[in-house]
Formats: sequence, C-alpha cells, structure tokens
Amino acid sequence: MSNIKVTDAGFQLRDVSVDFTAKSAVAVGQYLKQKIGRQLQERLIVMSLNSQLDVIASDTIAIGQISSIVVSPREVFQVALLNNASSIIIAHNHPSGHLTPSQDDIALTKKLREIGQLLQVPINDHFIVSTDDYYSFAENQFE
Repeated sequence: MSNIKVTDAGFQLRDVSVDFTAKSAVAVGQYLKQKIGRQLQERLIVMSLNSQLDVIASDTIAIGQISSIVVSPREVFQVALLNNASSIIIAHNHPSGHLTPSQDDIALTKKLREIGQLLQVPINDHFIVSTDDYYSFAENQFE
C-alpha cells in the first residue's frame, strides 16, 4: 500500500507493507528491480531497517529526470530517524540500464556513509538497479 503525502517541501511516497528481511543482497536486489527497475526517471529509495535487518519502511524520497536526481542528505536521514531505523539501505535506478556507479554515485555514497556514522544510523548498502539486474556497493566491496 502506497501513499503520496503532499507538503510545502515536496512529497514522500511510502511503502510500509514491505515484508522481508534485508539479510541478502539478492533478496533486496529482486525487490528493488520490481519496485523501481522499470521507472523512466531516476528514483531514490531509503529502506529503513530494524536491528534484525527487517525492512520496516521503504520511502521514495526523490524523483529526478532520465539521467539525474537531486538528493539531500537531510531528507535521507530525516526519513531514517522518523522511522526509528537502526540502519538503512539506499537505492536508486538507472533508466539507461547501465549499472556502473558514476562518480556522483560514489561521492553520494561516501558522503551519506560519513553522515550515517555521525548520526549512528549506518548505511548497510547502496543499490543501483535496472529492469534486469542490480549493483550492490557492499557485494562489490566498496569502501
């Protein structure tokens, strides 16, 4: 079940009926391919996890253009803190189908990891998804 909440600052698309544990990159990748893999614009999702790695919420916090998206670290962690998340997974799609992380993707991941450490809400992984496949920063041992 999804809701669109309209505020002065924008919107938030929330899916609170997520029913799986994020202990496997394959399971998360499959979920994300179905959720945003076929979208025509880039979308960024924050998946909030409890201490057992159960997904307690999945929030779309930004929708961009065909090849770009504007992401505010404030919005990423606002959602995580409001969901009382122990950790988070961030994900976005590449409508082009190319899964190789861009320099912007790498810079965003580094920046959000630093902020997550400060806030004690670590980022477990960052996924890039397409219709057919996914790229997991954790699986690819991104530091």
